[in-house]
Amino acid sequence: MKQAEKFIFFCRLMVVSILLKTTEAFSVRASLSLFYFDSTSNKSVSEHCRCGLYGLNSPLLSARGLVGIPVSDNLQACDENTHFTVTKPPWIALMERGNCSFAEKIKVATRRGATAAVIYNELGKGNNTVLMSHLGAESIVAIMIGNMKGMEILHRIESGMKVTMVIEVGKKHGPWMNQYSIFFTSVSFFIVTAATMGYFIFYSARRLRIARAQSRNQRQLKAKAKAAIEQLQLRTLKQGDKETGPDGDSCVVCIELYKPNEVVRILTCNHLFHKNCIDPWLLEHRTCPMCKCDILKVLGVEVKDVESVQVTVSSESSNVSTANEEDNRSETASSGYASVQGADGSVLEEHAPPENDNMHLVNNESQPPAVHALPHADNPSFEADETQVHEVRS
Repeated sequence: MKQAEKFIFFCRLMVVSILLKTTEAFSVRASLSLFYFDSTSNKSVSEHCRCGLYGLNSPLLSARGLVGIPVSDNLQACDENTHFTVTKPPWIALMERGNCSFAEKIKVATRRGATAAVIYNELGKGNNTVLMSHLGAESIVAIMIGNMKGMEILHRIESGMKVTMVIEVGKKHGPWMNQYSIFFTSVSFFIVTAATMGYFIFYSARRLRIARAQSRNQRQLKAKAKAAIEQLQLRTLKQGDKETGPDGDSCVVCIELYKPNEVVRILTCNHLFHKNCIDPWLLEHRTCPMCKCDILKVLGVEVKDVESVQVTVSSESSNVSTANEEDNRSETASSGYASVQGADGSVLEEHAPPENDNMHLVNNESQPPAVHALPHADNPSFEADETQVHEVRS
């Protein structure tokens, strides 16, 4: 899941970068030509800069005219009754950003007959500009310039100079670059979306395959365990048996004392339990709750095919299932192991059926005889004997 979260985070970063590139693709620069005329000295100065940015809703057209500023001290032109220093068309309104929306400023300039509206950024922003959004005010050209350039134009007008401004759309390669950016953005968005969908489809299919493989393996193992359980010996306890006496042991699974007429099952390791208790346990775990003896291996049941399929399943799922299985084993074994931990070799003799005793065997004689093996504690070579038995049977 951590890999999935990292991939989703990466996709989000890609989407944010794509949106930023999309915004940049729709921004169009404006070239400004400024002509300053001093009437006292009859001298004019001109300059040119590519320092404007067209508004998002502005028509991409050229504009020309004298620059007029608000007559009042409020240079933001948010009042509907704002008047400007120039009224003869064509003229361009110069206003400061702030106190109201861009659309309201542009509408005020439009009502006063301006050909274009130039809004300079607020104090402290330098020559930085932002992409203006001014829905409802799309009738005239609207651009934004930096604060330093706007204050320079303002001071020259206040000093008595006449300022003429020519606004032109950026160079011809600008629209081509915008189209290229839009194309790149579309392709990138498509690739990210396709990759995200493909990853989740692959992840879901993989999880479904793992779930099916695990379910199939569990069914196979249960079928093999059921066949192995049927080969184990059954015995009906009688009155007077050592297991039912005052010193008799209890079933490790249910922690209940053995009683006469109860049916017990004897495993390959000579440990016995209630049939109704041990059969469900063996069906799920296939091992003795006390010594962890694997009945499938001792009885020679082939489990290679199941294990090979389990190897192909993801290690994460197999580790989780193994951990759960070990927890269940340890919990049950620890609850009943204390009752049999102090038993010595005589316990095995008590559990083993005597030859001349008249005990009743419930299992069918036609079934193969159970393999009797000593537990690990009494027989250190149990593992070697188990291996030899498995090799002979295979």
